[in-house]
Amino acid sequence: MEKVDPALTGTTYTPGTLEFGQTYEWRVDQIGASGVVTGHTWTFTTADYLTVEDFESYGGDADIQAAWPHNIAGFDYVFLAADAAGNKSMRLYYQNQYEPYFTEATRTFGSPQDWTRLGVGTLSLSFAGQVDNIEQQMYLKVEDAAGNSATVEHPYTHANQSRLWRDWTVALAELSAGGVDLTRISKLTIGLGDGTSSGQAEEDLDSIFIDDIRLYPAQ
Repeated sequence: MEKVDPALTGTTYTPGTLEFGQTYEWRVDQIGASGVVTGHTWTFTTADYLTVEDFESYGGDADIQAAWPHNIAGFDYVFLAADAAGNKSMRLYYQNQYEPYFTEATRTFGSPQDWTRLGVGTLSLSFAGQVDNIEQQMYLKVEDAAGNSATVEHPYTHANQSRLWRDWTVALAELSAGGVDLTRISKLTIGLGDGTSSGQAEEDLDSIFIDDIRLYPAQ
């Protein structure tokens, strides 16, 4: 598909909605009294996903703690982590041997997000844990602007023990089936625990890393 604007008046051009995972070419030709001077051709490739959160914009712990507050008063459980290459993620600590026996971090979006645009149908979240974590349930909770919410549990309660990065994918249809309006998503919560004591030792402090929360086309 070719899009041409023969009478561009400003210094910017909006091509409209682009497709996932496609390579596009563009150039600017100069038209003058002597004819057309063909410009250099540039290319770029669009991503095959929409980013919900990649944690790269946070400058430090205070920033991420403000954006992702947790439910346990009086403690700091959310921190910004970075690997040797400088890639950032969220580190969520939890001590579910104490009431309320679950720990959640919640992102409230500045304006409701449309999780149906461009035909997306899958939510993906990357995570890594630690081998010595106590096995616990990990879950996602999504809430729309009207206050309707749906919760999806990870199929494996030992997922939080994986020291390797894993991708957890959730069909958005699971959330809409729970009564959530996918066109007006206002909150995303990541949690661990099931409301009963985890069995962690008295001072034990477990944690997981969260990164690259994305929306992919329906698969």
